[in-house]
Amino acid sequence: MIRSMRRVACVVAGAAALAMPAGAQTPTALKGIEVDRIVGVVGTHPILFSEVLEAINFARAGGLQLPADSMGQIQVAREFLGRIVDKEVLITVAKDYKIEVTESDVASSVERDLDRARGQFRTDAEFRSALQREGFGTPEEYRKKAVEAAIRDEQQRRAVDSLKAKGRLAPANVTEAEVTAAFERLRRELPPRPASVAFRQIVVKLTPGAANVARARALMDSIHAELEKGADFDSLARKFSMDEGSAVKGGDLDWQRRGVMVAEFERWMFALAPGRLSPVVETEFGFHVIRVDRVRAGEVRARHILIKPDVDSADVAIARLRADTVLTLWRGGMAYDSLVKRYHDITEERTIPDGVPRDSLPAEYRMALRDVPANGLSAVFALPDRRTGLNKWAVVQVIGLKAAGVVTLEEYQENIRKQLREEKSIRRTLDILRREIYVSLRL
Repeated sequence: MIRSMRRVACVVAGAAALAMPAGAQTPTALKGIEVDRIVGVVGTHPILFSEVLEAINFARAGGLQLPADSMGQIQVAREFLGRIVDKEVLITVAKDYKIEVTESDVASSVERDLDRARGQFRTDAEFRSALQREGFGTPEEYRKKAVEAAIRDEQQRRAVDSLKAKGRLAPANVTEAEVTAAFERLRRELPPRPASVAFRQIVVKLTPGAANVARARALMDSIHAELEKGADFDSLARKFSMDEGSAVKGGDLDWQRRGVMVAEFERWMFALAPGRLSPVVETEFGFHVIRVDRVRAGEVRARHILIKPDVDSADVAIARLRADTVLTLWRGGMAYDSLVKRYHDITEERTIPDGVPRDSLPAEYRMALRDVPANGLSAVFALPDRRTGLNKWAVVQVIGLKAAGVVTLEEYQENIRKQLREEKSIRRTLDILRREIYVSLRL
């Protein structure tokens, strides 16, 4: 949906021009329509024909072949207008639900896309020249447009999530014939199925020693004391928090519902009044201090600072011994769930039930599972932890093997059915919302 980002992504590597220049020729049947003509209205928001043309030309850059006849071209324009209307309807829902998206919420994804676009040019000067040539302005101007588009995309996504959470998505049924037809369309695009393996695992958690725990607790106590004196939460989170995902946002965790966070953290998060600080809260991840910023029905928006106790080589050695114990107990018949509860690191995946291509496995897994039969157990093997530079230790059980071959309907039908049901449900919901919100189509 991010139109401006996608246009730069169409730039051919090196100094070549965009796949579809901004000045691309307008289809014959559409030339007679003024670009500033209002062709649709959603609520009080007008949609100009220039927006429709922009969307069509971008699709042409991606391979869309327009019909040769005038009626066919007009019909395509109406289809694209309909898509724009759907997006504006979701933006209206987002406003009604007071869904707020800020630049900080999308900045990291925008920067990644910009970096990929810049990487297609040998020099920054070539990149700037391409932007100017295609009418996108300077990189700074382009970034501003990309941020605005990304914010709108995120508003739409959150609007759908809110409709789902509030039970407002219209139910939809999917027939077996629809699933089969979708698979037949999909199968033409699918490569042969690679050899894959499904498995479940125990990755033994690294438990920090008492001295490291005490140092982490002392640091968190000092941070908590500074916050109680009035220190800026955002600044301390950016400086000290070890939660990489939220630290860059001043500890912001966005809106959260129950059942997502670990129990002790969630208990405090939903108990605090806005603006109040929690005491130091200890979880499996380390020590936290929490502040709730806003509350709405069933959700809270909170910030936290996380301090994790360090682990060292002695802790790694102890974890290796625990992994040997896991392997012995698993071979001896102990239930997997019991082993998970006692030994597994909750930050690691427990199971890959649908399988993963062997060639895409990390090297450590490829070696460990190379000769393991179905239902067999691997030996204990090391998993390097890039954050600490130390090893975790894992034991894996193979729960499914598939040889390379042709994909089948059975492998995809549940995912296809789920996807079709969601698409139909959203379509029906949008049709209902179009009747509730003033929508006028004028093309």
